Amino acid sequence: WGRSVAADDAQGARARHCQYGDMAAEQLAYALDVMAARGELEPGSAQAEEFVRAYIKDTLMHEVGHTLGLRHNFRASRVYTEQQLADADFTREHGTTGSVMEYNAINLPQPGQRGGVPFMTTLGPYDYWVIEYAYKPITPEHESAELRRIAARSDEPLLAYGTDEDAAYGIDPETIQLDLGADPIAYAAKRLAIARELFARQEKRRLDPDQSYAVLRRSLSYAISDAGRAVGVLVRQIGGVRTLRDHPGSGRDPLLPTDEATQRRALELIAHQVLAIDGLALTPT
Repeated sequence: WGRSVAADDAQGARARHCQYGDMAAEQLAYALDVMAARGELEPGSAQAEEFVRAYIKDTLMHEVGHTLGLRHNFRASRVYTEQQLADADFTREHGTTGSVMEYNAINLPQPGQRGGVPFMTTLGPYDYWVIEYAYKPITPEHESAELRRIAARSDEPLLAYGTDEDAAYGIDPETIQLDLGADPIAYAAKRLAIARELFARQEKRRLDPDQSYAVLRRSLSYAISDAGRAVGVLVRQIGGVRTLRDHPGSGRDPLLPTDEATQRRALELIAHQVLAIDGLALTPT
């Protein structure tokens, strides 16, 4: 195992209790409902098969990363912009986040728009970097200097890192599970718009004779759950403090409060699109 980046017992316990498979499966089911409601995915089609295979690859790469000693990286979702995530060619080549060790939110486009690939199907820049540190063959006399050289890249934007403790403490607005993109407010607004669109489409949906209303209940439950996660992303911005694991001398402050403008944008979005009387509403029908 050599220089495995996470060979301690605590990491092993976290890896054994990784929840990504369950979360990715829920994201998949929600996306299938959204795309079916939009008429973009025919059940049983070759496109649907490719969609599910991409989800399986995404999940497997994450779990194989654990077997190689990699810990979760919940800050990796912040490395690409909304414009990059909406670009099919860019996401096909670079993925949707900086690492397969994220709990990657599925990359769904805004209603009425086309987007990038939905799943993380390629290794990210963080993955290449951390594997180089852990496994690059180095002669003993050069090991110390070479490892310092590799580790010195830790402040590069594409190598952003935050793990389980950073997410669990609940104060870091950048280290969150199931978020996506450099702008958390834009991400949350997009997911709330997708949930409202699904609400509206399901109200007009005609069920087949062999279907029950449970189909609608399931779909709306997924939408409510995803909207709740989007609100969680917004809440973390209010009073949030970015926490970094840099060594002294990197030039970055280890603790950085979220700027006032971002906090106000987050609060306004919650007030107008969630807490308002018609924020997430269904008609009596």
